[in-house]
Parts: sequence; C-alpha cells; structure tokens
Amino acid sequence: MKCRAIGDPQTTFEKFRSILDHHGLLGPDGRLRDEVSLLSIGDHFDFSGRGGPVAVGQEGLRLLRWLASHPPKQAIILAGNHDLARVMELAAFTNARFGEARAAALQIKGRGRKDPATGRALEEEFRAAYPEIPTSEVAERDYQSFTEEQRALVQELLLAGRLRLAQAAVKDGHPVLLTHAGITDRELHLLGIPDERDPVKIARRLNGELDRAVSRVRGSWEGGRTAALDLAPLHWPGRAGREGGGLLYHRPSSAPDEVDPPPWARRRFHPRALPPSLVQACGHTGHEKCLKTLADWVKETARNPHLSELRTLRVNGPRIEYEAKDLPARPDDAVLYMIDSTMNAVPRPEEYPLLEIDGWLDL
Repeated sequence: MKCRAIGDPQTTFEKFRSILDHHGLLGPDGRLRDEVSLLSIGDHFDFSGRGGPVAVGQEGLRLLRWLASHPPKQAIILAGNHDLARVMELAAFTNARFGEARAAALQIKGRGRKDPATGRALEEEFRAAYPEIPTSEVAERDYQSFTEEQRALVQELLLAGRLRLAQAAVKDGHPVLLTHAGITDRELHLLGIPDERDPVKIARRLNGELDRAVSRVRGSWEGGRTAALDLAPLHWPGRAGREGGGLLYHRPSSAPDEVDPPPWARRRFHPRALPPSLVQACGHTGHEKCLKTLADWVKETARNPHLSELRTLRVNGPRIEYEAKDLPARPDDAVLYMIDSTMNAVPRPEEYPLLEIDGWLDL
C-alpha cells in the first residue's frame, strides 16, 4: 500500500486533485488508486478564492464528500478546528443569521479602519448579538464560507465514525501519531496517560473521547435538533471576545500562553511542552506563521518565507530546532513534522509535498 498524508486541504477541489495526480495517487477514473491510502490532516473549509464565500463553501463540500466516498482505510479523514467549528461555535446558526453576522463583521472592518472608536463600539455590539463567535474578524475571515449544508455533512461523517481526531502510523521505521494540531503534555494529562508514548494507545484515547462526545449529541442530530459538540477540556470552542484553544487550535510558540486560564485552553504552547520521545505529524500551521512564532529556533534551511516544504520541529531539553526538511527522529527527541504547506497559496501542484508513510497502524 502506498500511504501518504496531506496537509490542510483548504483550496479548490480541482487544485487538491491536481496535487494528488502529480504525486501519482489518482487512477484514470479520477479516484484514488486501489493501492493508495491517503490521510487528510484536517481543515476542509474556509479559504480565500474566486467567487467569494459561497463558491468557496461549495469547494469544501465537494472535496470532503469526495474523500468520504472512498473506503475508510483508503481515505482517513482527521478533523480540524474549521471542520468542528461547524458543529461547535456555529452549531445553532442558520444561513441567514450567519449572513447577518458576516455583513456586520464586514461593516466593522471597514468603519474600524477609519474610526477605531466606532469600530470598538460596533465590536461590542457584535459580541452581544453573536456570542457564539469570538470576534467579528473570525466571522469575516475564519468562518467565511459557513453553510448549514457543511454542518450537516460534518455531522454525518461524525455519526458514521469517518471523521476522527487521530491516527497512528509508521514513518521511517518509527511509530508516529497524526493529529490536526499535535498534542502536548497537557492533552496526555487530561487523557490520564501522562507517560504514554505509544501512538496507537494515544490515538485510541483521543478517538474514544470524540466518540463519547458524539454519542452525547447523537439523538439530537439524528432527530434534526440543534446541539453543539463538546470536547472540553481537550478542546474549547471560542466565545464572545475569546478565541478557542486546546487540541485543535494550539500552536508552538516562543511566547506561549499561560497554561489553561479557566475555563479556556491555551492557543500557544512552548515547544518544550511536546512530549519527549514521541514522534508526531500535524497540519494547522503554515511556514509563514512559524517564522514568527518560532523565530528563536529557525535554522538556515527554513529562513525562506516562500518555501513550501515539509518542516520538522525537534526538541530535546534546551535544544530546539525548526528546519525545512523531513528530518529523522532521534532517540529521546520530541518530534513534530509540520505538513501544512498552505495549499491554496502554492502556485503549482508539483510544489506541494506529501508526507510519506510506511503504513498505518490498526486502532
């Protein structure tokens, strides 16, 4: 089996498939070859593109439905923060109400530039009217393509067990844990397994938490009633004035947040919070952002702001290295392979790399 993991597919369906085709993963029928197994690392919605939010939203639906049309072992779909926002922060929104929120957000953006005081006043009004959305900027930018149809699809995939939090694999002979944004010591403590380093056992625990959360809302969803998925304290959705944090939101940074200010979870963690001797792969964070958040540890190979390569963050005690290479894991290192190469911004399919996997491990 030819196994590959692909970074956040926030782009058009055709561009996504052109990347897969370049890497030899598609057959003559335009579907994954029989001998191919692909893992999508999460975040299938929300990007800037031609046609505006409506067209962009349809692209995400096409892409996610295409992945889910393959057998589970051939297309492994992990959940990202943009995916689960549809059933968390946006769980009760209709198309009409979200349209109103986004129109208000665009007004705040325009008027706030001209008159900051007016912008702040309008922001307070926005938070009172739409307390489920952290800020107007999130409505205008991060959730821009939301529709009820997307939420229904995410619910469908969660109910069917097709949308997961984690997968275990073998890469270069080493067991590796794949999640959307990586895990830290915090998540292992919350799972009650602070010393666990087996990706299979960790993935099972993470997926078990998701299954239990889905079971709590299954009746409502299947009955067509509104209910928000709840993954706290692993993952906290955003609320008025405060963006979400934890499992699917956090990023490594030289300026980490205070650890879990109640009742929230941090959005930035220090690289030393990565569990030693655990090899991971994640999406969620592109290189341009890493140049800012990991500036103290950027090696020469990663200084080009326009590169679109796989990147490796390695930590061992005081030594922290961020490089634009797929580097091997060393004993005792905490290793995080970062595979989000900002798909929508890559000009040519051949410039978007995939993570080569030896094989998936049964969960």
